[in-house]
Amino acid sequence: MSSRENATCNILKSQAKSFFTKSSTCLPSFDKSLCWYNVTFGEKGHRTCPFTFCTSIPGCDRIASEFQASRECFTNGTWGDSVYTECIDVLRNHQRCIAGYCRTCPDLLRETVINVSLTLSFISVAVLVTALVLFSLFDSIQCRRLSIHKNLATAFVFRFAVLAVWTITNTANAFRDCNHFTPIPLKNWEWACKLILWLVIYFQVASVMWMLIEGLYLYSRFTIFAMRGEGPYWIYLFSGWGIPLIVVLSWTIVHQIQSSKNPHSFCWLPYAQGAHLWILAGTMGFALILNFLLLLAIIIILVQKLRSENAAESKKIWRTVKATILLVPLLGVSNIPLFYEPDRPSAIYMLGSAILQHSQGIFIAVLYCFSNAEVQNAVKRQLTKMPIPWLSFLQRRSFETERTYVPDQRITTTKGKHGVPMEELNGNLLVEQKSLSDLNVKDILVRPTRDSY
Repeated sequence: MSSRENATCNILKSQAKSFFTKSSTCLPSFDKSLCWYNVTFGEKGHRTCPFTFCTSIPGCDRIASEFQASRECFTNGTWGDSVYTECIDVLRNHQRCIAGYCRTCPDLLRETVINVSLTLSFISVAVLVTALVLFSLFDSIQCRRLSIHKNLATAFVFRFAVLAVWTITNTANAFRDCNHFTPIPLKNWEWACKLILWLVIYFQVASVMWMLIEGLYLYSRFTIFAMRGEGPYWIYLFSGWGIPLIVVLSWTIVHQIQSSKNPHSFCWLPYAQGAHLWILAGTMGFALILNFLLLLAIIIILVQKLRSENAAESKKIWRTVKATILLVPLLGVSNIPLFYEPDRPSAIYMLGSAILQHSQGIFIAVLYCFSNAEVQNAVKRQLTKMPIPWLSFLQRRSFETERTYVPDQRITTTKGKHGVPMEELNGNLLVEQKSLSDLNVKDILVRPTRDSY
C-alpha cells in the first residue's frame, strides 16, 4: 500500500507546477505511509488509516470510517507532522478488523477452495492407499499392468499428501514470524519450505508421467505392439520416476540462480514465473497432449471394433461414450483446460480446478481397483475362506470338490479307471442321463465334501 501511495505522490509532484502553483493548497507530500495532498492552507486533512480493513466483518466498516489519520497544512504552505493516534488505537483494540499479523480478511471463496482441496486430497490418499493394499495383497493378479497401476497410485498418494502438507503449513504461517504487522520470513526454516515445495513439484510431474505411461501401455494393448512383449521393467521405472527427477532438478538449478538475484525472495516464491518455467510446463504439457492424442487413437480403435459387431447403433454410441468417460480422468486429459491459469480466475474456474485436480486419486482408485473384476474376484475368494456367517452369500452353492477322488471298485460307472475326479464323474453321470438320486448309497462310499462351500 505504501508503494502505491508513494507512486501517487510522485505523479502529483510532477504535475505540481501546472496544478498547485496557483492554488492555495500544500504540495503533495509522502510521509512513508500516506500521500497527503489537496489540503487548503490553514486546514487539517484526514485520510483513512493505511490498513486493509475487513469491512465484511460486522462493525468493521464503522471502524474504517471513524478512525483516521490527520495532518495539518500551515498557512505558509508547509506540512505539519502526521498524527496516527487513532490508527494506533485500531492496532491495539480492533485487530480483527484489519489484515495484518499473518491474518487475512475473511474470503468465503478462498476458504471454500482450500477446504475442498484438503478434503478431496485426504479422501484421495485414503482410497489410493486402500487400492495399493489390495493391489499388493493378492499374488494371483500380479502382472505388468498392475505394476504400472501401483506406481501411478503411489505417485498420486505422495502428490496429494505433500500438497496437503504444503497447504496446511502455508495456511498456518509455519514459515513466517507473525509478531510483526508485516510478517517476516523465517530464514532459518527456508530449507524446509523449499524441500516441501520441491516435493510438490516433483510428484506433480511424476504423476503426469505415470499417466502418460498408462496411456502408452493401454494403447500398446490395442495395437500390434502387444505382440512384441512389454519391455524391461526398469524402462517404466526410469520414465516414471527418473525423467521427472531430471526435469525438476534442471528447473531447480535455473530457478535458484534467478531467485538469488532478488534479495527479498523467500522459498523460491513466486515460483510460477520466468521463462524457465517452461522446463516444467513443457514436460507436463507434452505428456498431457500426447495422452490426449492416445485417447483419440484408442477411441478410433474402439469404434472400428464396434462396427464389426452386430449390436444396435445406439449401443455402439453408448459404449464409445462410456469408454471415453472412463479414459479421460485416467489419462489426465482433464488437466489440459487447467494448465494455464487466467490472470483473474473466476469462482467457477477456481472451484472447478480444485475439484478436478484433487479428485483424480478417487477416479484412479475406483476405476483401476474397486471396479476391477480381477480384484473383486480375488477379494471374494479371500472372503470365502473366512468363517464369517454373514459372508455366506459370497460362497459357491456347490457340493462338488474340484479334486476329490473316488475308488473305481466302488463305482460301477468308472469303467475300469483307478480313480477319477469328481467333476469328471459328474460329467459321466450326465452323459448317461443318471442323476444322483438314482444312485444307491452303497454305490458311493465317499460322498463329495463341501470344501468349497
